[in-house]
Amino acid sequence: MNLQLLVVTMNQNDFSLVEKMNIRCDAVIANQSYNNGFSQTETGYGKVTMVTTHTRGVGLNRNIALLASEADILLFADDDLVYNDDMPQKVTEAFENNPEADVIIFSICILKDGKITERRNKCGRLHLWNSMRFGTYAIAVRRKPIIDNNITFNQCFGGGCDFSAGEDSLFLKACFDCGLKVFSDNYILGSCCKDTSSWFKGYNEKYFYDKGVLVRKLFPKSAYIMALYFGAYFKRETDIGLLKRLSLVYRGVNAGKNMIPFKEEK
Repeated sequence: MNLQLLVVTMNQNDFSLVEKMNIRCDAVIANQSYNNGFSQTETGYGKVTMVTTHTRGVGLNRNIALLASEADILLFADDDLVYNDDMPQKVTEAFENNPEADVIIFSICILKDGKITERRNKCGRLHLWNSMRFGTYAIAVRRKPIIDNNITFNQCFGGGCDFSAGEDSLFLKACFDCGLKVFSDNYILGSCCKDTSSWFKGYNEKYFYDKGVLVRKLFPKSAYIMALYFGAYFKRETDIGLLKRLSLVYRGVNAGKNMIPFKEEK
């Protein structure tokens, strides 16, 4: 059983990410830039392939990495992660020790504003209702069931897309819809710096509208009920009033049927 890291990044001209991220296994680097290209290098730990395209959008970039993958186990990655030395062994061991698992979501340390927050999961099986809070950078999968079920990342959500985030939740929902078994694990992969974001610009009007569109995609039969949570929950993080937040989320739910991007009301 072998492991391959699938890294999404932008504007890379060399393989310096290998050392920066402490990559100690095979890897595919999906690099969105202003040209198209393909290159490979051998490290002391395996083969690293870089696929450069002039595309945009994190979902599309993850799909490009997925298309270029070939290992038994795939771990999705962002370029702001630094992995622990024993990560490849621990990830493959987790799948070897749990043959039922098609997907395992690992733990991570978040570095933000000079503070370190340890996001350590409980070990156990996950279901749709308790799996929507995890980022793609913590998700590892068995490649075969993903490919056999034609599971890919939604290309309308996430950095560089019309709708600001949610490609991770939609990917996990697709796994559940196909009957895959999803587990969480308490092993910490490494640390991830979140001082900047490619999509998060604050809890503004677009944020709440986009959440409504996402809710429509995740829970089409109960979207209006689920929208209440997103409209009411973030009262401490924003100066947008409750009624306005609810209005924005419900606008997004209604627009989600036809996937209409956010526009400020005049």
